Amino acid sequence: MTQEKAAYTVDGRCRIVAFCRCDSCGYPNVVIARRNNANPPTSAEYDFTNNEDSVSEMDWLPEKSKWKEYEDVPTDIASAASEAYACFSINANRAAVLLARTTVEAIAKDKGVSSGNLKAKIDTMAEQNIITDQLKDEAHEIRFLGNDMAHGDLGTPVVESDASDILGFLDTLLDYVYQQPIAIQKRRELRQQRKARVE
Repeated sequence: MTQEKAAYTVDGRCRIVAFCRCDSCGYPNVVIARRNNANPPTSAEYDFTNNEDSVSEMDWLPEKSKWKEYEDVPTDIASAASEAYACFSINANRAAVLLARTTVEAIAKDKGVSSGNLKAKIDTMAEQNIITDQLKDEAHEIRFLGNDMAHGDLGTPVVESDASDILGFLDTLLDYVYQQPIAIQKRRELRQQRKARVE
């Protein structure tokens, strides 16, 4: 698995940097291993993954991303929203915000609102009662920050709290537009079934 290694010492502890290939997907990974002592490996072929006693910590890059499941949301829209969370989980905050913006536009198109720019689409969804006025404001906040990323304004900082807020707004939007109506329908059907059994 390991293709190339390098060793160096920092603060009295040896670090081994190895460039690897993932056995599952075939893509490259980097691992940084911290040895328990300052001595570098005695051989270029030293396999630290099989000598766990001499290694105290290992950090893999890229980190494993964390996706989010969305029930009762159209597959393509759920996939984009979930990918936004995957970006957020590895601190790719700009990408998370940009995907959130993309998801808002996809929601509008899914609901038959396809004319105009994203601002107009959000306003139209509110006018048609697809979303509430509060959700309109949240969708615009997603648009504002997402536009900076989409239009190449990379000088705009996007910290973790920014991306977290934007994804929270997106979750609220998806819940109201897709998940709550399905939950209400399921509850209504269950109530009618119980009523029919009693009668």
